[in-house]
Amino acid sequence: MRSAYLFKMKYNWNIKHEGEVADVVETLLNNRGIKDEDRASFLNPDWETGTHDPFLFTRMQEAVDRLFLALEQGEKIVIHGDYDADGMSGATLLFTAITEVAEKLNFKLDLSVFLPDREKDGYGVAKHTVEKFIANGVQLIVTVDCGIANADEFDLAKDAGIDVIICDHHQLGVRLPTHAYIIHPLAPGETYPNKHLCGTGVAFKFVSALIIEARKRGADLPEGYEKWFLDLVAIATVTDVMPLHGENRVLEKFGLKVLNKTRRLGIQQIMHFAGSEQGQVDTQTIGFQIGPRINAAGRIKHASVGFNALSATNIIDAEKFAGELELLNRDRQTISRAAAAEAKKMVEDRKSSEPILVVWNDSWNPGIVGLVAGKLVSTFGVPAFALTKVGDKYVGSGRSVGGLNLVEAMRSCGDIFIKAGGHPQACGLSIESEELLKEFQTKVVKYGKEYFGAEAPKPVTDIDFVLPLEKMTRELFTDLQKLEPYGEGNKPPVFVAQNLKVLIAETIGKTKTHLRLSVTTPNGKTAKMVGFSLGDFASELNAGDMVDVAYEIVENEWNGNITLEGRVVDIKVL
Repeated sequence: MRSAYLFKMKYNWNIKHEGEVADVVETLLNNRGIKDEDRASFLNPDWETGTHDPFLFTRMQEAVDRLFLALEQGEKIVIHGDYDADGMSGATLLFTAITEVAEKLNFKLDLSVFLPDREKDGYGVAKHTVEKFIANGVQLIVTVDCGIANADEFDLAKDAGIDVIICDHHQLGVRLPTHAYIIHPLAPGETYPNKHLCGTGVAFKFVSALIIEARKRGADLPEGYEKWFLDLVAIATVTDVMPLHGENRVLEKFGLKVLNKTRRLGIQQIMHFAGSEQGQVDTQTIGFQIGPRINAAGRIKHASVGFNALSATNIIDAEKFAGELELLNRDRQTISRAAAAEAKKMVEDRKSSEPILVVWNDSWNPGIVGLVAGKLVSTFGVPAFALTKVGDKYVGSGRSVGGLNLVEAMRSCGDIFIKAGGHPQACGLSIESEELLKEFQTKVVKYGKEYFGAEAPKPVTDIDFVLPLEKMTRELFTDLQKLEPYGEGNKPPVFVAQNLKVLIAETIGKTKTHLRLSVTTPNGKTAKMVGFSLGDFASELNAGDMVDVAYEIVENEWNGNITLEGRVVDIKVL
C-alpha cells in the first residue's frame, strides 16, 4: 500500500521550458538566468580575466605584513581551522603554503595547526582554546573558516598580546573582532568583488598575496605557483556548497584540473579508496565521494585525521590516514541512516504540519546531526534543526530551504544560546538545557509561521525540459558538458520522461538504499535507470504503474564499455 507521506512531497515540479528545444545550450543558459553578456565567460572561464587581485581585500596588505613580521621574528604561529572539509582543506592550504614560503626565504618556522573537536570545543573558536594558546606562548593566530563571530575570544587574545588574522566567510557576529586583521568578503566596508568565497577560497587569496610578497622578497616561486593549491579550493567550494558563478566558477574549473593531477598523496589515496579515477574527477565526485570521506573525520572522530590525510608527505601516512577516513565514512553512513530514520519517525508521529522542524535525541552522535537535519529537509521540504546531548548541553545543526535565513531565525529567539552561527542555509548551535531547547522549538516555529505565512514551503524539483529517453544521445551529452563544472547555482540539467510504464522497481547496493528501475517508453522500448538513495520508491511502485520520471544523464562504465544512463532524481505516479 502506498504511503501518503512518500508521495505527497514529490509532486511540485517546475518545468522551466515548455515545448520544443531548438538549442539545448541556449535553453539551459536561459533556465539558469545567465545573461547574454555573461555567457561567453560562463562557458569558457578564463583565469586572467575571471579572477581578482587578492590585494583588493581591504586589509590584505596589513595581514600579509603581519604574517611576514611573524616569520622574520620567529614567532609562534598557530592556524585555527574547522572540523569540516572546508576548514580542513583551508588549514592544509595555509600550513603547506606558509611552510613553503618560510623554506624559500630561510625563515626558522614555528607553525602548528589546531582543529577543534566537535564535542569538546564546539562551533568556532572557544575561549578555552584561546587560553591554551596563551599558555603555550602563541603570538599569532591565523583562522580559516571560522573566527568572525568570536569577538569576545579574540579580545582575550589581544589582552594577552596575541594578534589574529581571520580568513572566514560565515555570517557576521553581533560584534566584529575589533583588533583582528579581517579577510572576509562580507566584512563591513569590504570591497572585494566576490562575496561567495568559501573559507578555503579566502585562505587561497591570502596565500596568493603571501606568494606575491614572498617573490618580491626574493623567494624562488614561479608565476602561477599558487595554482597548485587549487585542488583544495575545488574540494572546499563544492563541499561548502558555494555558488559556481563568477570567480568561483573559474576557481572550480582550474581547481578540477589540478585535482585531476594532484600531487597530494593523501588525496590520491582518498580517491583510490573511493573508487575514483584520477583524471575523471568532477564536482559530483567531490560531492559524493571525496567530500564525505574528509568530513567523516570531524563527524565521527577528529578533524586531525582529515588534515593528516590531506597534508601527508609520504605514501605510508597517506595510505594510513586515507584508509582511516574510509572506515570512518562507513561508520558515518551506518550511524546517520539509523538516526535519520528515527528523526523521520519523530516527525511523522507528531501528525502535525510545522514550518520549521526541531528534533533531538540524547543518543545521537553529534557529528551526524547536520546530516539528520539535511535528511529531514529533503524528506519534508521544510527547514530543520537536529540536536543531541553532549555533556550537560545540547548541540546541533540546522539546514534551510524556502529562502529562510537560519541565522536570522535563531536571532529571533533571543539570548538562549551558548553559541549560534554559520550560514543562512546551514548553521550550528548549542543550548544549555532541554528546557531552553523546548523554548527554542516554540520560538523558531513561531518565526517560521510568520515568515512563511499560511503555507509552508513546498519542495520543488526544477526540470529543464521534457526529454523522452530515446533522445538521450551522445551528441546531447556533449552539449551538456559545455555547462560544466556543475554545482550550486548551476545544477546538472534535469529532464522529465513522461508516461513510462514500470516493469521492475527494486533496491540495489550493499545497503539496499538505491533504486533500479526498468520501464517501457510510450513507443514500446525498454530502458533501465538508477536512483541513488531512492530505494524507498521500490516498495511504493508496482509493475504496470504509469509514471513520469525526472532524471539526469550520466555516463556509466562497465567492463570497459561506456554508455549513457538515466539517473533518477524524482518520480511522479500518474
